[in-house]
Amino acid sequence: MKGTIGVILVVGVAVAVADPMDCDAQANDQSLLQREDSAGVQIVEALRPLWGDSSLWRINPAPLLDLAVSGSGPNHEFGHVGGMVRFADGSLVVADATWLQIRLYSPEGDFVRATGRNGEGPGEFSRGIEQMVGAASDSVWVLDSDGRVSVFGPDLGLGRTFNLLSNASSIHDLGDGSMAVQYVSPFWTKDAIGAIRNPTVLWRFNVEGTRLDSLAVTEGYDEYVVQFRDGTTASVSPLFRKEAQVATHTGRLFVGNAEFMEVDERTRAGDLVRILRIPDYPLSLSRSALRAEREAYLGGRSSSLLREAAERTPASGTRPAYSRMIVDPSGAVWLQLYRGESEAEEPVRWLVLAADGTWLGTVGLPDRFRIVDIEMDAVLGVWYDELDVQHPQVLRLERR
Repeated sequence: MKGTIGVILVVGVAVAVADPMDCDAQANDQSLLQREDSAGVQIVEALRPLWGDSSLWRINPAPLLDLAVSGSGPNHEFGHVGGMVRFADGSLVVADATWLQIRLYSPEGDFVRATGRNGEGPGEFSRGIEQMVGAASDSVWVLDSDGRVSVFGPDLGLGRTFNLLSNASSIHDLGDGSMAVQYVSPFWTKDAIGAIRNPTVLWRFNVEGTRLDSLAVTEGYDEYVVQFRDGTTASVSPLFRKEAQVATHTGRLFVGNAEFMEVDERTRAGDLVRILRIPDYPLSLSRSALRAEREAYLGGRSSSLLREAAERTPASGTRPAYSRMIVDPSGAVWLQLYRGESEAEEPVRWLVLAADGTWLGTVGLPDRFRIVDIEMDAVLGVWYDELDVQHPQVLRLERR
């Protein structure tokens, strides 16, 4: 494993926000960015948002395409959308984690074909679909719940299948036919009591399933382990749970631990090359916010064991910096700002860092919409209607 482990939030984004002369001026504006090198690693600190209090980018809520209404019948009905990929010709692949299928649709939204079901045979998904990602040559990689990866071509023909360990939690395309695989390392036992953070490790694999190298270690995710009077233990998520995020772009690996507004950028070999951060980004939690979160957390749990565990779970004095990370085709890093259970009705906002590390500002989402992927002029995602029916949609992204 190479470079320093234990990354904070770093963001790298290459976004066309103006003409080249304007971009050069922004890069030299000391009120926006500060750069320094430390042991061969560039540290980029964004000091204020370029957009100020407004947003120059907008996601138009009127769908360019809605696969739930572009046709009829079971092939246009969706359980839980676990992934969306758009190929170069505009066709769309949707992973349905409820029906254990991946489905192909034309650019106009017509159903073309589907493949997959529960099982352990070729092209089947054992116990569930964990993730689907797009890869080179209009192919998709699907990770199932048993740690098996299936590679499908542009017509959804099965190319190959290989096994990872069952504790593989996510896969990420590194752009050269290899992938970064994140493994969960649950280490707590009955002797580990209290607040812990389970680390995860990132390994590099080829598409034959051969492990090539170790890339990085993240701080993983928060847990709180409670021991009850009878000696049994239970693990629950603490309030304002922090969880490391991973993304890739053109062979670079982006890792953030969500402890601060900071992200590390690494090469596909695991070398740390850049740290993107917003210093002193406000993440402190007030007592009233902690009280509201505890009430919301306990209000949805009827199990006496869970309630006892939750009541004994301490809360951090800071909120997670973000809960998701996506790097768009320009290299811009999008970070979904964290919302607790008590904040679920608040608007979803994404903080955006340009490729050079400039803090652009935030972009709000339409109501009841969840982003799956981000393109230059569109976002792929899911809109939930009043009955919580899922609509896979393509929305226009307006970059002004």
